[in-house]
Amino acid sequence: MTTDTIKTVIAPCGLCCETCFAHVNGDIRKLSIQLREKLGNFRAAARRFESMLEAPVFRKYPDFEKMLDYFAAEHCHGCRNEQCRIFKNCGVRPCHQEMGVDFCYQCDQFPCNNTRFDENLYNSWVAINQIIRKKGIETYCETARTRPRYG
Repeated sequence: MTTDTIKTVIAPCGLCCETCFAHVNGDIRKLSIQLREKLGNFRAAARRFESMLEAPVFRKYPDFEKMLDYFAAEHCHGCRNEQCRIFKNCGVRPCHQEMGVDFCYQCDQFPCNNTRFDENLYNSWVAINQIIRKKGIETYCETARTRPRYG
C-alpha cells in the first residue's frame, strides 16, 4: 500500500475516513445507499406491517428513513481535502499543514493541545497515534479499514 493510498484512508489525526458515517467513500454511506435502494417505497408497506404484524416498531419507519437518507448523503471528502465537517473546530488539519507532517504521530510535539478535541476524542487520538507508532502506519491502516469505527 502506497503512502498516497494510506493518506486517502487515514486522516492526519489517525482516524480512518472510510469507516466514518460521513465520508463519501465510506462503507456506511455505500451500504446505506444500497439499503435505501433495496427498500424502495417501503413506507407504504411499513404502515401495513404495523397492523398486519401487530408490530408498532413500523410506525417509526419514517424516522429510520430520514436517518438512512442522512447516512446515504455526501457529507465529507476527508479533512485532507477540506476542513472537517464533523468536528468543525478541529485543529488537526491546520496544525498538520503548518508542521509539515502527514500524521500527528510524526510530529515532535505529539501529543499536543492543538486538536481542540473533547476529552474522549483526545484520549482516542493519543491511543490511535501510539498504536500507529508501535505497529506502523501500513499495519494500522489495514486493521482500521476492517474494524468498526464506533465500537
